Amino acid sequence: MIKLTFFHDVICPFCFVMSKRLKNVVREFKGEVIVKHKAFSIISSLEDLKEIAPTIEDARKVFLSEFQIVKKYFPDYDPEKVISKGKIGYVWSIPPLMACKAAEFQKGDEGHWEYFDKAQDKFFLEGEDVTQDEVLIKIAEEVGLDVEQFKRDFKSKKAKLAVIEDEEEAKAMGIHGVPAILINDVWLVRGVQSEDFLRQTIEDILEHGEPKNVKLKAFWERE
Repeated sequence: MIKLTFFHDVICPFCFVMSKRLKNVVREFKGEVIVKHKAFSIISSLEDLKEIAPTIEDARKVFLSEFQIVKKYFPDYDPEKVISKGKIGYVWSIPPLMACKAAEFQKGDEGHWEYFDKAQDKFFLEGEDVTQDEVLIKIAEEVGLDVEQFKRDFKSKKAKLAVIEDEEEAKAMGIHGVPAILINDVWLVRGVQSEDFLRQTIEDILEHGEPKNVKLKAFWERE
């Protein structure tokens, strides 16, 4: 059995790519891989975003640049089309991450991942503002959560504390950006990796109990 601790943010384009790749690979190892989900905000303050993007139009330019990253991995992706829907403005990390935690409170890590992926699709594919209550509640409905319970949880102190604790855990291990995957609480995989690399890594550790054929560093080994 392998435990993967996946640190990510809903509005992170690299996480969008990595989540889909990781999910594809994990499906191949039924019962052999556990995935834990941890929040890590790339825009932790609305004020920070407004400093670099004084107007809504400036904010859209920021996210258009971020969406261009997705196009590098999915050539058919059209970031201009998504931004042109005009729903994205001052979007920041904490509201959708707290919503992911509210999903986790109900359905554990699988619920977190399902909500996370749906929220990312809403943001990167449909151009929805995933900081808006109605969008986050709609996602909860679509993934089959108890909506009334979700409404009580997604803005709660409990959800906010859970996000803060995840990020503090990451930073204590020297993680300052996402996506990042901690394997069996020891080895760290940073950034976007191919499905082949993820598959080989899992197979290697399942067979040997540690990485033998794939080069990995422990989280305390600085790059």
